[in-house]
Amino acid sequence: MLTSDLLVTKIHNGKIEPVYATLDQKNLEISSSIINLFQEHIGKTYGELIEEIEGFEEIDYRLIRGLTQILERRCIIEMDSLIEPVTARRTVFEECNGAVSDIKERKEIIERVARRLSIETDDFEKTLWADMEENLLIKEFKTIAPENLLRQYNLSLTQTLLFKAWGMEIQIEGNYQDVFWKIKQLGLMYLIQDGKIIIDGPVSIFKMTERYGTALAKLLPTIMKCSKWNLKASILKKTMQGKKIYDFTLDNTRQIFNIEVSDPDIETFDSAIEKEFSLLNFNGWSCKREPAFIKAGQYAFIPDFSLERNGTRIYVEIIGFWTPEYLKNKIQKINLLTEKKNLILLVDNDLACSGSEFKIDNLIFYNKKIPYLEILKILRRYEEKQLTEEVEKLKNIEIILQGSVINLDEIARKYGVSLNALKTMIQQKINRHLLIGDQLVDNQTVKTVQSELDGIKKHSEAIIIFEKYGIKSQQMLDVLGYKVKWVGLDPENAEISRA
Repeated sequence: MLTSDLLVTKIHNGKIEPVYATLDQKNLEISSSIINLFQEHIGKTYGELIEEIEGFEEIDYRLIRGLTQILERRCIIEMDSLIEPVTARRTVFEECNGAVSDIKERKEIIERVARRLSIETDDFEKTLWADMEENLLIKEFKTIAPENLLRQYNLSLTQTLLFKAWGMEIQIEGNYQDVFWKIKQLGLMYLIQDGKIIIDGPVSIFKMTERYGTALAKLLPTIMKCSKWNLKASILKKTMQGKKIYDFTLDNTRQIFNIEVSDPDIETFDSAIEKEFSLLNFNGWSCKREPAFIKAGQYAFIPDFSLERNGTRIYVEIIGFWTPEYLKNKIQKINLLTEKKNLILLVDNDLACSGSEFKIDNLIFYNKKIPYLEILKILRRYEEKQLTEEVEKLKNIEIILQGSVINLDEIARKYGVSLNALKTMIQQKINRHLLIGDQLVDNQTVKTVQSELDGIKKHSEAIIIFEKYGIKSQQMLDVLGYKVKWVGLDPENAEISRA
């Protein structure tokens, strides 16, 4: 986006549009000249650059200032100073007791302080005001093609206009997931109607105008990545006759935007409670952020998280910050879900609802902290249900066990079941093997290993014997009646003996 003072619009028949920069020879030359100025001023001060640019501004002030704002974001501009300017100024102030009588006295004080700080006088003079904007140094500049700079400028103009949107309707083809994820991440409120995504604008809700307007503008680059797209926005503009609403339309056929747009990173989590949830360990359930879309009537519902384990996916939605309208929409959307049975809903205790509004079984109220143990209880029910279903599935399958040492995790993957289900089923069938950890070891191999352990005292030597036969689990020692004695932290010092 650009600052609002650089936005110029044209209005005709109730429609509004930014005055875009055409990709003609004149504008390409201006763009190229500004880029060259930035390149030439690498290693020079920001003040010197701006002084040069001001010499061009009479050609087209707003265009040149807009291009400059965009190019500044492609620079690394830093202070260049041997010591902190604040420290330098404070030292001079203390040396002269806050005042000097003439230039000669000032020079003497500067020289005296410079010697004390072991710095050349000229360098110290520069240091005194090195933190002022005009004295900052341009360390690096990432260049850009002149035509792409103009297109980026046009994109920024559009984003600046959308900052004053009352609302926006978009239609897209392709890139649906990215668009809805971006809508969700940016905290925008929307509904789906007749194939259109309708989004409230910043001037239509709350008092969060600036933050929400920025979010709406940030959505545009993601929309532009769709194979086809069009948007219509209602723009609020102040006029001499008062505030008026104008229509703004745009689609993918406008070549002024025919560039690969950037989509800057934003904050990963909407709240501290969501970040806390993402850091928790759910005993084998993997946690994914905003994993999918679930149909909720005319809405696309994007849960905050999913917890996945052995092919089972459970969604988690956390409801914290709210407004009455937001809460009403959230209740409506969740009650329309097609996959409610696989959703855990965490609701802030301070929310203005009793919980009965949500037609869902897995509802938990929380107070500032994630109700970890209550979530684990729910997950345990899913685990037990899945275990029962998989054991029933295995009853109708002939499981072939071949080899002296069998890795059960490989067999579980082969039959598409969990390791626990396979072990539960196998325990009822095996007679020539022992279940040791996640492996089956036949009786003959057990006897062989037992005989080779006779006389062995070092734990490390026992592990070598296990590895020779492909046995991974140290539970074999327990099975054979051994115990491990640890001497210090070095495993080489550990010994085994008969229990």
